[in-house]
Amino acid sequence: MWRDASGRLTFDLDVPNVSYASLCREIADTFSLSPQGDIVVGPDQMFWTFHRGDIAIGFDWDFWMGFMVVAETPSAEPLVLEIAAWLNNRKIP
Repeated sequence: MWRDASGRLTFDLDVPNVSYASLCREIADTFSLSPQGDIVVGPDQMFWTFHRGDIAIGFDWDFWMGFMVVAETPSAEPLVLEIAAWLNNRKIP
């Protein structure tokens, strides 16, 4: 766990880019999150924002950090901790 330059609580995990979309969907299903828009894909990074009520969570991936779960709102920090614990207890393909 760490805070990015904007102070957002962030969890990162080494996940290959090919697993990004399916992992996002699995987390969203497990934690009852709804996507806001579509995946944004850049040359070395991907972003996708999900919501549950007033909670906003970002699922990011980049070449350097791998998969990241980012608290887009302060109210999302407890959920980031829950997702991090869940991810640490499963095998990522």
